[in-house]
Amino acid sequence: MRFGFCGPSYTVQSPSIADEECINFFLQTNESQGGIVAKKVYGGNTANSLLALIYTPGISVFATLPQGPVRGQFLNEGRYFAIGGDSLYEVSSAGAATLRGVVGNDGRPISFANSQIQTLIVSAGRAFCFTLATNALKEVTDQLAGPALQCEYSDGFGIIAIQNSNKFQFSNPLDFTTWPGLQVNEVSVFSENIASIICNHRELWIFGSKHYQPYQDTGSAELFDVIPGAMIETGCGATFAPCRADNSVFWVDQSERGAWSCWRSSGYTPVRISTHAVEVALTSYANSAQMVSYAYQDAGHTFWVLYIPGAPCSWVFDIAEGLWHKRCSWVNGKFGPHFSWNHCFAFGMHLVGDWNSPNIYQLSGANLTDNGATIRRVRRAPTILDEMKWMRHAQMVVDIDTGLGPQPPLLDGLFNPRAPQAILRWSDDRGHTFGNDHVANCGQAGQFKVRAIWRRLGRSRYRVYELVVTDPIPWYITDAYLEMAP
Repeated sequence: MRFGFCGPSYTVQSPSIADEECINFFLQTNESQGGIVAKKVYGGNTANSLLALIYTPGISVFATLPQGPVRGQFLNEGRYFAIGGDSLYEVSSAGAATLRGVVGNDGRPISFANSQIQTLIVSAGRAFCFTLATNALKEVTDQLAGPALQCEYSDGFGIIAIQNSNKFQFSNPLDFTTWPGLQVNEVSVFSENIASIICNHRELWIFGSKHYQPYQDTGSAELFDVIPGAMIETGCGATFAPCRADNSVFWVDQSERGAWSCWRSSGYTPVRISTHAVEVALTSYANSAQMVSYAYQDAGHTFWVLYIPGAPCSWVFDIAEGLWHKRCSWVNGKFGPHFSWNHCFAFGMHLVGDWNSPNIYQLSGANLTDNGATIRRVRRAPTILDEMKWMRHAQMVVDIDTGLGPQPPLLDGLFNPRAPQAILRWSDDRGHTFGNDHVANCGQAGQFKVRAIWRRLGRSRYRVYELVVTDPIPWYITDAYLEMAP
């Protein structure tokens, strides 16, 4: 029988309720619906699942900046820049870094906004204008109404939110070096300070800690005015969490009622996209208010990635599938957040910045390790039970795409060739504790008919299976089939 082996991460307060894991795999729907057709033609339960587990991409070093961490990246008119530590660097397609100036460093992400001739940068409370034609970096902080929080661009204007205030300020049109004192607006529709800003569809969305309000360019003396009837009674819980993706705004909330749900905009209506499992996790992390997010698109999937300092994982929402999975580093035998916390698509590559080093990595499915470190991939399936009756498990086959071992082959501890391996273990107490590892071979290169199969699995009233793979090969899992004994 099939038992829903391929699925998302969903772990809540107690494993007795739900304890599914999907770590360093993402889910993909078979859009041809071939499984449904096969089932209709042949009958029975013979078709594969419509959801498959696909391995997440690894990383390799593209460039190493003179200092780190990599606090932000941007592309302007085909030129690629990155902030490492307190410095702005221009980076070539070969990964060579050229210093363009110093912007300060508070260990937090930078904010940037582009016109066709300049880039506005906010870093460590200071604001700078970089002019592409001259490579000149000019600080403009002394023209602002206070320390800078974040910046944006719309309709030719640079826009800066001021820290610990309800104020936001505009530059002169197409000139980020000039910030008139008269072009300072104050939020009047809600009482709290500005927590974050983001522009979407030529509208400026201003988040407080309990509300958000979109503004639009009306050409009035105020430049941007409140859009009537668009204020929403939920705010932003983390300054660097709002993100544009899939023609919408994504953010993590905070309000007078609580915090740490994830939302996307549908017009001016917030739509909840987090699950109870995600919300339980975000609530449990000590540093959720320092969350940073980015989005990227690859192979038809748009992923929204949430990095939380000190968390055991980065949470990732697959917008196309509407499902969550986790991406984790594996360091010293422990899971940690993925190595990335910002993204830029440059030179035809997905480039991500490291939150803990000066490395800029290429994120690619061609990378089967995390810069040489093992990627540990885990799928923990739903609990199998039949009204708490004893069930005898005769055998389980996991439908893995076998025969993808590398050439030259992997080696065992005695330096003999070996096949890639899948490791199965199980719990008979609903996921509270797990037993020993049981290994199955997944076929050396070209051995496509090998089956990953485990037999004589004992009996249980409630069984949870967990599969782990670590070998550096592409991993594709279509389904799993369990045969019960009488």
